[in-house]
Amino acid sequence: NMPTATITEENLRDGEIDIMGLLVASGLCASRSEARRAVQQGGVAVDGEKVSDIATTFTKADFEGEGKVVRKGKKNFRKVIAK
Repeated sequence: NMPTATITEENLRDGEIDIMGLLVASGLCASRSEARRAVQQGGVAVDGEKVSDIATTFTKADFEGEGKVVRKGKKNFRKVIAK
């Protein structure tokens, strides 16, 4: 029973979304600058893998099926799926 966010074509640039865009689109961060700080401070993980590079990108295919769990901090997380 996990909160869910959906990624659409509008969120993608050239078929990809960067980690900052993903955090904003999922509602975990209010702005790209807040997302950048969270990544640089080591507080972001995707499917349990820590993300420390703001240049990390994902494709729409990464979120199809079960989707991915995006976490910011210890208690803020969303399951992100593609539509």
